Amino acid sequence: MNIVADSKRIDWPNTCFVQSVADANQFPAGDWPQVAVAGHSNVGKSSLLNTLFGRKGLVKTSKNPGCTRLLNLFEVDAQLLVVDLPGYGYARAPKAEKNRWARLIDDYFSHATELKLVLLLLDIRHGPKDSDLQLVECLNEAGIRWLPVATKADKLSGNERSRRLKEMKDAIMLAPIPTSSLKTMGIEQLRNVIEEEAVSNSADTIESWLARTTR
Repeated sequence: MNIVADSKRIDWPNTCFVQSVADANQFPAGDWPQVAVAGHSNVGKSSLLNTLFGRKGLVKTSKNPGCTRLLNLFEVDAQLLVVDLPGYGYARAPKAEKNRWARLIDDYFSHATELKLVLLLLDIRHGPKDSDLQLVECLNEAGIRWLPVATKADKLSGNERSRRLKEMKDAIMLAPIPTSSLKTMGIEQLRNVIEEEAVSNSADTIESWLARTTR
């Protein structure tokens, strides 16, 4: 029985922007569970978040990568704090700026005691890059739970999509959830996993939950 699907815990469109912070110590007081969203600067993070929240334009999108330079905080239904991390890997950004983003992300991971899950966004057309693999290694070493999310899945045909997902699973040892902001593919599954991980008291692991719900 899929408890999450039968009894929704979060009203996702009931999401509002809280604030942007340049330092993990500037976080607002509170003990809400946190879910962080990480990925390359051109992976479609803002579009995915808008679709996840069911709110057009809440998260600012741009054709120019590297626009998220702070920790952007979103309150979801007074139950969850979603943290939009700066996109990494933008080649044209000055080295000093890249280093500042990296320090900001590292500092957040070091201080986020309520962090329950990191969504690692990966463009399904390209798969994980070296910087993604480095982040995975850091998260594993820190004991932080993470979930790969393949974005822009609508850009590939069914067979090609399946092949790319298998390659990504082989590279990072965990099957990504394929998503499309344009067609809302995978959004409900992603919401369910977040609710299970961050809000539920269930002892399920990501792996067992995905195995149960994708049969």
